[in-house]
Amino acid sequence: MPGLPHLILPRVVIEPARKKTGFGQSPARDYRTHGPHLRSQLDGVLTQFRNKRPLHGINPNLILRVQLNPKSAIDEETWERSGLALLSIDENKTLVLFSSDEHLTDFSRRMTQYQSGPSPQRKGAPYSQLFASIDEIGEVRPQDRIGRLLRSQGVTSPSHFEQDKDYVVDIEFWDLGSLTLCAEKIKETRIFIDSQGGRTSDEYIGESLVLLRSRCRGEVVRELLEIDSIASIDLPPQPTLTVGEYLNLGLEDFAAVPSPPEESPAIAILDSGLTSAHPFLEPAVGEATAMPQSLGDAADGHGHGTMVAGLALYGDIEGCIHRRAFVPQLKLYSARVLNEQCEFDDEYLITSQMRNAIEYFNKTYGCRVFNLSLGDRRLPYQGGKVSPWASILDTLARELNVILVVSAGNYNYDPGPSNSADSHLLQYPYYLLSDDARIIEPATGAVVLTVGSLAQSANIPPGSASQSVSFQPIALQGQPSPFSRSGPGLGGAIKPELCEYGGNYAFDGTVQGVRRNIHELSMVSFNHDYVSRLFTTDVGTSYSAPRVAHVAARLFEAFPEASANLIRALLAASASVPQPALDILNPLGDEAVLRVCGYGKPNLEYSETSDENRVVLYADSELGFDNFHIYELPIPVEFINTNGVRSIIVTLAFDPPVRHSRFDYLGIKMSFRLIRGKTVEEIVEAFRQRTNVEGTVDRLTSTSFDCQAIPKPGLREGGTLQCATFTMRRTPQTDYGDTYFLVVRCEKKWAREEHAPQRYAVVAVMKHSADVNLYNRIRERVAIRLRTQETGRS
Repeated sequence: MPGLPHLILPRVVIEPARKKTGFGQSPARDYRTHGPHLRSQLDGVLTQFRNKRPLHGINPNLILRVQLNPKSAIDEETWERSGLALLSIDENKTLVLFSSDEHLTDFSRRMTQYQSGPSPQRKGAPYSQLFASIDEIGEVRPQDRIGRLLRSQGVTSPSHFEQDKDYVVDIEFWDLGSLTLCAEKIKETRIFIDSQGGRTSDEYIGESLVLLRSRCRGEVVRELLEIDSIASIDLPPQPTLTVGEYLNLGLEDFAAVPSPPEESPAIAILDSGLTSAHPFLEPAVGEATAMPQSLGDAADGHGHGTMVAGLALYGDIEGCIHRRAFVPQLKLYSARVLNEQCEFDDEYLITSQMRNAIEYFNKTYGCRVFNLSLGDRRLPYQGGKVSPWASILDTLARELNVILVVSAGNYNYDPGPSNSADSHLLQYPYYLLSDDARIIEPATGAVVLTVGSLAQSANIPPGSASQSVSFQPIALQGQPSPFSRSGPGLGGAIKPELCEYGGNYAFDGTVQGVRRNIHELSMVSFNHDYVSRLFTTDVGTSYSAPRVAHVAARLFEAFPEASANLIRALLAASASVPQPALDILNPLGDEAVLRVCGYGKPNLEYSETSDENRVVLYADSELGFDNFHIYELPIPVEFINTNGVRSIIVTLAFDPPVRHSRFDYLGIKMSFRLIRGKTVEEIVEAFRQRTNVEGTVDRLTSTSFDCQAIPKPGLREGGTLQCATFTMRRTPQTDYGDTYFLVVRCEKKWAREEHAPQRYAVVAVMKHSADVNLYNRIRERVAIRLRTQETGRS
């Protein structure tokens, strides 16, 4: 079925308005029952360990698997004080711990004290936070050691390995804290594999990374899965020839490139220039110029601008190559703003350059989307005011009602002298959250759209170097790129707001360094020296940003009268964080996903159209200072009563006045709440301004009537693009009625009256996991409401 048009969100009222640490949230548990429960499990693990004998000459190690309560968190120091070393933690809060003490003396003593209960001077049992946080204690099972690539092929149990089939596998060992001990485990394992007719071709022993590559039969792999010191067994990264083939394609391999339709939206690139004569760009190029003109011609002598332009024009270059056709849907403009050294001109302020270029293309050609894959790496955001560069971009976005897409910046992680080179691999993605990895100017802007990067591939090239077991892609496909910078931005704003594919790095243990120029891990786009080669590759957030800019420009084709705010809101409402990124970032804390990926990767189809079970409603409006709007959100009975996961995603975008000289950068603040089970009159009473003589009223917050959307207000309200999801997995026991209400509030800070009214857009997405037709039900309700409003105004 073709996509369905989005619906208008009915408005009913305009009125005057108004980091976890430690143990997390330990569940309440009775030490008299929970203590013996854990003791029995621990004793079982110790008994199993004592009964173990060396397996084929490989000595056993005491390694525990501990399942924490989902709401709990225990820091590493607590485990160390208990005599345990934390080896691993996954997204489900399953921990793997190692002890060199075969009796677990410290941990066992603490457990005994917990079981004994409180002393006369204490209310609670000793170490209650520690043990109440633990759901289960057990061993690492053989199936737990099966790696992700094998699982993706359906190998989830040792029995799935065919006994006589040869497997080439990478064996990763736990870091047991001693290079000598790790080397001993490698040696023992090699001897065992050789004795079974297998062969080990490579090994790598780093400071914290221990790997072995082996070819052996399935029955040997089954036995290896029983070895305590082995962390995982998986398939090696697979080489691919695709990108190399792409780079060798010629013009004769493609159909002729047509010009874009006459009414196509325009997109402008501010960068190092443009090779306008590139055969896949030329039909779409409107104008390429240099600003200031003292830079000379508009040509791209570096290549960066041409690569960025290709991705902005087509979005998915590799998809076009695969189809052997380039069909532009946009008009392309370019301003060269960098000199031959890829620096800004010394003679002009950057604020002047930005204003002149953006105003020119906006007023001359009606361009509404601009891409700036530029940033000053000397200026990672460390709090305080944003730069003049960011401030002028925010101002232009508001004044001209345009979208400015900015790259988050690239971070070059340096392990330093105290860490080994393989920290690039082992400390990923932790270092993406370091202060040094914060977004750089002008990505700090409040109204600009900041874009981070995801790895689009974990493929490695063929060749002798990449056959080494120590040659590993740092990120898996869909995980954050190992160079992508993180937020938050000014005032705790979610930055970057969006992410897209931008490339990947590989760690090469043979040279103890990072490989940044691997074609198979890079983004493909157009080569400025197209005579010698049509395509080239590179990595960086410079190439994730234009992919988002492409989607934004395409949305103006579907919504030509839309404000920039509506386009931003539709982008965020369509976005989702890839599961691999969630898996690796969630264990790092509640805010890690937002800080690195923002709201996720946008989806053009979801931005443009609705479906039967995913209905998008929107309003593109303006609001006076210190006022609020109330919108109706129809709730069909099928949405509530049909089993499945129900979600309501609300996105708010606004473009406030900003002032670089003020620490309170935003002139106004806006926010939203989703309310259910109350009448319009009750909601008005809760949110309207009240005089000093009026009594207090229920503000509805922190109640079942206030839908608790994630991220919570404290996290999302620092920015000008706010998106949150309210999820219902079970049918509510309370009848909250067939209409929910969305309240949008505008609060004046320092803004002047000439700044009023404030433009904004709000998008509400109603989704159901079941195959249920919500669209027609909601469309009927909306049509009735809109007809009633029209009748009332006539």
